[in-house]
Amino acid sequence: MSAAEPHAADNPAVRELTSQILRRIDADTNGSPAAVVDDEALVLGRQLWEAAGGGERLVPVEVVAVLGTLHWLRYLRLPQDTDSSDLETALLFHSRISVIHPEVVPRRISALIEATEAAQSNAAAMMSRATDLLTRAKGSDDIALADTAVDIIRRVRLSVPRGHPSRAHVQALLAVALFFRAERADRPADIHAAVDAARDAIPPKEADGVSYRMARSNLGTALIARYELTGELPDLTEAVELARMVAGESNEADPSFGMFLSNLSGRLINLYKVTGEPVLLEEAAQAGRRAVVQPSGLGFSDPLSALGNLAGALKARFELFGRRADLDEAIEVVGRAVQACPPRHPNRRTHMANHVDLLTTRAGPGDLDAAVDTGRLLLDITPAHHPTRPQAAANVGLALRTRHSQTGRISDLDEGTALELEALKAVEPGLPRWAALSANMAQAVAKRFTVHGTASDLDEACRFAQASVVATPQGDPSRARRMQGLADLLERRSAAGLDAGTDVADALRLWDESSQVAASPARTRVRSAVRGGRWAMNEIGNPERALVCYARAVELLDRLAWRGLERSGQEQALAEWSGVTADAVAVALASGSTEDGIRLAEQGRAVLWSQLLDSHTEMAELRERAPELVDRLRRISAELG
Repeated sequence: MSAAEPHAADNPAVRELTSQILRRIDADTNGSPAAVVDDEALVLGRQLWEAAGGGERLVPVEVVAVLGTLHWLRYLRLPQDTDSSDLETALLFHSRISVIHPEVVPRRISALIEATEAAQSNAAAMMSRATDLLTRAKGSDDIALADTAVDIIRRVRLSVPRGHPSRAHVQALLAVALFFRAERADRPADIHAAVDAARDAIPPKEADGVSYRMARSNLGTALIARYELTGELPDLTEAVELARMVAGESNEADPSFGMFLSNLSGRLINLYKVTGEPVLLEEAAQAGRRAVVQPSGLGFSDPLSALGNLAGALKARFELFGRRADLDEAIEVVGRAVQACPPRHPNRRTHMANHVDLLTTRAGPGDLDAAVDTGRLLLDITPAHHPTRPQAAANVGLALRTRHSQTGRISDLDEGTALELEALKAVEPGLPRWAALSANMAQAVAKRFTVHGTASDLDEACRFAQASVVATPQGDPSRARRMQGLADLLERRSAAGLDAGTDVADALRLWDESSQVAASPARTRVRSAVRGGRWAMNEIGNPERALVCYARAVELLDRLAWRGLERSGQEQALAEWSGVTADAVAVALASGSTEDGIRLAEQGRAVLWSQLLDSHTEMAELRERAPELVDRLRRISAELG
């Protein structure tokens, strides 16, 4: 194509169609992408091409520019990762424009044309160029480089049909590039496209074992990202199953073994948060410990993610059982990750945010000052619109608010509350992360009520807490803790004489319901049951309701002293609630139920003994069916003991 003949540019149909398409391009620029992606836009483009004499005579350069822009915008805006011809067409048009007026061609398109021409249609060279761009993007956090890498890979894919030997490699690199871009630029559509590309990149089972394992590992990582975006449980369960298979098929000789173990650890933590099964945490911690001492290979996973996942498992285990040693180790592990990260490493922010969170959780001597100092440095290096900014602001805000509780420094409370509000406003309402931030905001505003005594602050705190509960799905492990937060606030409002009319009844309902969230940690559920019992007894004067709550608390003691814990850990967990059984018996007697009192006394004071008897019974039954297994178990026990 070349410059147009004069009469073609004067064609009324050409002018009208060009004007219509330009209006659609302007609409896209003003936030209405449907104007360029709908079928009518494509029809108008074809009509303009034909009216300008496309295929028969020279086409005006302005028409070429308009059509090139239309197809480029369609390529950018279409959410699905398809093999459409929009990219191909856009490049053909812009290639001609770049010869005549290179200054008007967007930099991203120029880079893609340059890479294509430099490779001289050599797909291998183009893929090498894309890999280099992606490596540079990861090192510099430059999304523009990742954009160009995605463009190049998709350009190559147009010439690599399904079934071609190179197709899996092209799709694998595209999945990596899309995942990186989604993670750094917060583009949800890229996550869906990455899952599709990663699934298409899995080679046949008879292919090289290393490639097969890596492809499934990459698919699992993309599925986890989509699960975090949508909350769809099938994505999570498939990712866990893939991680188990990949780690199980690999060994220490595989350079990616550490990465596979790290991925398994992280995905098991995600699954634990849904199911509340303690055994998943133990498996996650074991995989994390093995991953830390193994070399990590290439792929989605950062080499330091093993430290982050191990710390995540340890923190979750601390929250479940309250063992201080787990929290101390988690802080040490994350500290190592922060120290190992180069100053400009893109994942440094995540490790720093986790370090701030863990130090705030422990809140020992010097911890909060260290958390605030690290947090302020984190905020300095995190731009306002960076995807990690909300979590960074929330963690630093919580650290400041917690430090206020120890020092009474009002400036800490004000600064912390402002940061937590910034975090909340930056996240779309209704998402899981928004629910967590809203719960934090409720506590921040409630703390402000404690300082200033302004009734409107307590009402606002209740609204934030209520919104957090509503946004948390039924069965979510976090729901119990967020219901506790709302119940606490309703109790405070009642005690302050500001009861909205139903606060007393609503608080009891929340304590009761939160104690029944099966996926929540046993410690959380026991606290809810006990608080509900006390509220029913002391504020409502209903010993029968109180007995129901206390009976549930006693029933949960067996789960609290989970059998997977060492004996000392079980005793420590039970010691935290040593008075529950006595309170339950007292309430049973107050309600006139001596029989319930005796049952609860026996049940609550013999938790460990009952477990021991159960295990003896199970061993006796096993000996009857498979005596050789019992003998083997005893030999192993003796060797370990």
